[in-house]
Order: sequence, then structure tokens, then C-alpha cells
Amino acid sequence: MTGTNPTQEIDVSFKAYVSGREKEHSAHIEGGIPDYAFDMDYTLRQKIKAVPGVYPFFKALTSTWVPQRKQYFNMNGLLVGPKQYPDIYNMTLECANRLGIGIPKVYILPINENNAFTVATDDEAPIIILYSSLVERFSKDELKTVIGHECGHIHNNHGIFSIAAETIINKSKNMNIPFLSQALSLLSYPIQYMFKAWSRAAEVTSDRAGMICSNDVMDSLKTEVKLMHGAMFGAEEASIETALKQYEAFKNTPSRLLELSYDHPVTVRRMLADLEFINSDVLYKWRPEWRKPDMLLLNKQEIDLRCAKYVSVMKNEEKRK
Repeated sequence: MTGTNPTQEIDVSFKAYVSGREKEHSAHIEGGIPDYAFDMDYTLRQKIKAVPGVYPFFKALTSTWVPQRKQYFNMNGLLVGPKQYPDIYNMTLECANRLGIGIPKVYILPINENNAFTVATDDEAPIIILYSSLVERFSKDELKTVIGHECGHIHNNHGIFSIAAETIINKSKNMNIPFLSQALSLLSYPIQYMFKAWSRAAEVTSDRAGMICSNDVMDSLKTEVKLMHGAMFGAEEASIETALKQYEAFKNTPSRLLELSYDHPVTVRRMLADLEFINSDVLYKWRPEWRKPDMLLLNKQEIDLRCAKYVSVMKNEEKRK
């Protein structure tokens, strides 16, 4: 009797590989968006797109501005690659593969600020910018969480909305486009605040992507605590539990209305939203190896409701209904 090779029946062609990858990632898409996306993020984007003329205006704006900025970053930053900061390149590769997006280019800019951001549109390949201070002061695990967060912006098509929010907030300071300031002044305050509210919600979505891409479920919280104290001194001096208690000092005070002008949630709010997502069944669909047998997990709808209570600045709106 002639022996048979059991692997002969396995299709190892590139076509089969691509098909398998597409099937794997399509399982995480619901209603055309990633299953982990914060509901408030998507809802506010739809409201913005429903305002006549606003989305087309910013789409046209980005088609002019983004190529200029990409050229600036290429001229003034260091492009990460296999032979140049290979650890960061491999982190980006892993995050992109996990989420199922194309591999973005990553540039390091020599700026003394703990910051990172993404530039992406429908028509331009995405890039991620890391400031040198962030690369210097954050651990590899924390950097991977940051890169995963930025990949989350790409995965959720935040590009044009993010640029629009940044343009509104900074009053077009970095854009040498004639009459742009005058055009922005025509936007009503409700539209401006809608963009800022969306931007805060989008950060929750991308924080979830950062967690999905991280090496450990707690890396996101460690990263955010580090952002609070600037990473200027030892991380062992900071406590996640103690930092979270700061929420009690401002959650029910009039000062929280200052956050209406913020484009990011207060860091403690983001941390509390992260803690909620740790209890989400969606997270463990992405990272089944993290799930423990005794875990009692909640569905995404319940998690989103809980997160909304932390992230919404106008929390008392529900009471007035």
C-alpha cells in the first residue's frame, strides 16, 4: 500500500492565503465598520456627513493639503524601515496585519512632545507620525499600543474627519491655503462642536484598536498614565488606580464643560472606557488567547452605553429627557 501525504490536500497557494485573510478580517466587520468601533464615533460621523456641503468641502481641502504635508514629513522626518528602527517597523507590520489594513509608512519627527498622529485620506496612502520624544520615553510595548491606536484611525476611515477637526481647532495655522480662515468662520458653532465631539469619540475607537494590537491587555492603560505625567520620570512612580480616582474630582462639576472644546477626551475618561472594553466579548474575538474561563463578558451594545457615560461631556442630557 502506497503511503499518502496528508498535506497534499492543503491549498498553499497565494490565492488561498489571500482568501483566508479576507475571510478572517471580514468576520470582524459589522454594518461596514469594524466590530470594535465605538457607536458614538460612527453616529456622529453620519450626522456630520448629513450637513450639506461640509464633508465635500473638507474632502476637497484634504486633496490639496495632504500631499503637501506628506512631502514635508518626507523632507524633515526619518522614515522607519527594516534597516532603520526595525523594531518600530515590525510593530507597525504586526498591527497592520492584525487589523487587516495596508502597511502605513511611519516617520519619526524631531519634536520634544509625546505625540503621534495619522495622515490619511481616501486617495492617499496613510502615514503615521511619531514624535521623537515619544520614541525615546515609551517602552516597546507602549509604542506598539500607540501604533495600534494610529492604525485604528486608518482602519476606521477617520482620515478626512480627523483633518477637518484639526483644521477647525487650530484655525488652519499650518495650512497655506488662501481664504481658508474666512471659509472656516462660516461654520456654525454647533458644527464645530460636533466635530470636536466626534474627535473625542474617535479616540475611544482607536484606543480599542490599540488594545487589540497590544502585547498585553493592560498596556493601553499604562500608556495613558504615562501620557498624563509626560514620561519624564520613572513609570513606577505612577499608579493606574490612583490616577483613575481623579475622575471623581471633575465628573459632576461645571468645569467639565471646558471639555466641550477638547478634541480628545480627558485621559482618565479614556482609561475608564478602556477598562470597560476589557470586559467586552468583542475584544476576545480578536484576542482569544487572552480570554480566561471564568470571565463574564458583556456585549458591545452594553459596553458602548457604559463608555458613553464616561466619554460624553454633557452627561446630564439623559436626565433631562
